[in-house]
Amino acid sequence: MPDPDLTPVVDLLERQRADDLHDCAQAYVSLEGTVLLDTAIGETRPGRDARVDDLMLWYSSSKPVTTVAVLQLWEQGRLALDDPVAKYVEGWGAGKERATLRHVLTHTGGFPMLSGGETFDLDLPYADAVARIAAHDAEWVPGTAAGYHASSGWKILGAVVEAVDGRPIDRYVRDEILTPIGMANSRLGVSLDEQRALGDRIVPVAWKGHTVPRVRDGALQMVPYKIDRIHNEPWHVAKVEPGGGIRGPARELGLFYESVLGYGARVIDERTVEVMAAIHRRGMKDATFGLSMPWGLGVQRAFTGGTTRRAFGHNGMASSRGLADPEIGLVMVVVCNGLPSYLPNEQRFLDLTDAVYTALGEDVAPLRQELRPIGPGVLST
Repeated sequence: MPDPDLTPVVDLLERQRADDLHDCAQAYVSLEGTVLLDTAIGETRPGRDARVDDLMLWYSSSKPVTTVAVLQLWEQGRLALDDPVAKYVEGWGAGKERATLRHVLTHTGGFPMLSGGETFDLDLPYADAVARIAAHDAEWVPGTAAGYHASSGWKILGAVVEAVDGRPIDRYVRDEILTPIGMANSRLGVSLDEQRALGDRIVPVAWKGHTVPRVRDGALQMVPYKIDRIHNEPWHVAKVEPGGGIRGPARELGLFYESVLGYGARVIDERTVEVMAAIHRRGMKDATFGLSMPWGLGVQRAFTGGTTRRAFGHNGMASSRGLADPEIGLVMVVVCNGLPSYLPNEQRFLDLTDAVYTALGEDVAPLRQELRPIGPGVLST
């Protein structure tokens, strides 16, 4: 295959910046381990150009990293996917006793905690957040329904890793995943000392109209989520949030997916990758998003933009997408600092994904899924 022309991807990012969907963005694309695109556009702050080594917030694109931490322990025989959460988390109960690690990884654990119990934006010690989740009443019998656990489930998975291994989840991730892969600039929580050292390389997020689902008066509503007032605060930058708190360059999330596909230093066995990327949940309507979509273990198995059927990875809240496509050996990561509302964000990533796959040419075209227009039945995480 001749080197594809990915100029349209960069042009799209610039047009989207002109439309005020973001102030800056990073994009990384590789094919069978060969880098095709590694770029940054826009300004992180007025007068300061974005760079490819800046640390941007990945939001839920972080989830597969924590998933790999759990799966490393699984392949070592130190835990089982159908172990009850109660085996590892003290005080676990309140109707959630049947919840297993598999339930959590597939968002069927019964504790999405969207109505007043969420802990992502609170300045709580990690152990206190876990205790609050453990005591939270089940919202359904675990395993019987689905609803995206944006933060709560992955905090629990982090606690499980610590219970099994002894290291806090941020240190485990650093030692066993980030460092071996060569993700030297990525952090699950950036300490205050590191924030001072990194300075303006830490890119602030910007609210561009984003809304999130919240239960109000017994009904699910979309409400404005002006996260820049919280997520740029030093205490939040330092927060260890396994479901959405890794900050790093897009190129390093790309290294993670290259490792998973076997084009870099491996941190999990290829058979474990097959288990992770297999479909473990199908035909269950997600109570958070109001639609059905297939899920692997901690990874999405469906994306807008015309990927192949084997693509897996994760979107990050109205701002990022990281995916691996083993059908063609593709890795694609885009991280933007701006969080627009639902439909503009989904169109942004549909267009970017389509542009990447289109650039790969006619050899890839027959493998792609149908390119469908954005509508209400499209997932944003």
